[in-house]
Amino acid sequence: MAADTRKPSHLVIKTFFYALVVVGIAGILYSFKLLFEPIIASILLTFLLEPIVNYFETKGRNRLAVIVGMYVSVTLLSIAGIVFLVPLLLTEAEAFRTDLPRYQDMIRSALENVEAAIAARFPAAAIPNLYENLATRLAAYGKIDFQSIASYASSVFAILSVAVIVPIVTFFFLLDGHLIQKSLLRMVPNRYFEMFVLLFHKITSALQLFIRGQLIDALAVGIMTSVGLALIGLPYFLVIGIIAGLGNLIPYLGPIIGFIPALFVVLVSPEGLTAWAFVKIIIVFAVVQFIEGTFIYPIAVGKSVDLHPLIVIIGITVGSQIGGIAGMLIAIPLISVIKVTLEVLYANLKSYSII
Repeated sequence: MAADTRKPSHLVIKTFFYALVVVGIAGILYSFKLLFEPIIASILLTFLLEPIVNYFETKGRNRLAVIVGMYVSVTLLSIAGIVFLVPLLLTEAEAFRTDLPRYQDMIRSALENVEAAIAARFPAAAIPNLYENLATRLAAYGKIDFQSIASYASSVFAILSVAVIVPIVTFFFLLDGHLIQKSLLRMVPNRYFEMFVLLFHKITSALQLFIRGQLIDALAVGIMTSVGLALIGLPYFLVIGIIAGLGNLIPYLGPIIGFIPALFVVLVSPEGLTAWAFVKIIIVFAVVQFIEGTFIYPIAVGKSVDLHPLIVIIGITVGSQIGGIAGMLIAIPLISVIKVTLEVLYANLKSYSII
């Protein structure tokens, strides 16, 4: 057996090198932990915008010029949307402020009726003042002190940081994303290269189709709901439309999420909940869901998520238990990624006689 002829200095250098590698990897992982949400948001935006960039690039346009032009266009559209929507939102906020005392009186009256009914049924029970308890809790939530101001300031700073980081990271993902993909695929052994290329393509395609389709679907539902509620003269139609559009991102629960605030507005209106008002709301939401389910959803989303309805319901339920609203939103694309991964791995590993 030959003796180890390496000098101690070489061993020290080698150890130091590997220690630097470990520290570097730990630093990268820690950075990803801190920037997890912005990076995920940037990846989703990249999935949404990359097909547009690729289309113009295939037409002979410079990729950098296309991305810059897209950013300018999105900025101008955002400014136009703010100019158009902010006055409407301010009008609805002013109307809500004016109607707030009436809403408070209605809530007080309803809670007093509940207290009277409980007292009549259980005379010996100690019944708290429900309205005062509710008002105390709301006042506690709305109380401002130095600690809450610091918390609000840090939250605002975090939101502004994300608003700056996400566009920058998305820009470089769009510009050099293909280089990142090539670097990752170079690390795959040749024997499994084809399998990983296919897997990567199917996952990215499914996510792109799903994200793009869901956003188009939600935007259409929000616009149609706002227009429909405005036509029947329902107050706060714009806010309810936004809620309905965002709620539509959650399969099966979207119509309910949008319907509840519309029903509440009718309930607290001066006319109260009448049969005709209830029928008008039902008609609006039924027409919106019919158009969305018959025309928009099949075209926008189609077969990008080919899952059984029972799996969707179970996934949404489990996602809500684990991560709340965020868990409900990511449950379906996550299940789709797992499904595609298992299908590709099973087919290829079986062809390689590994399983």
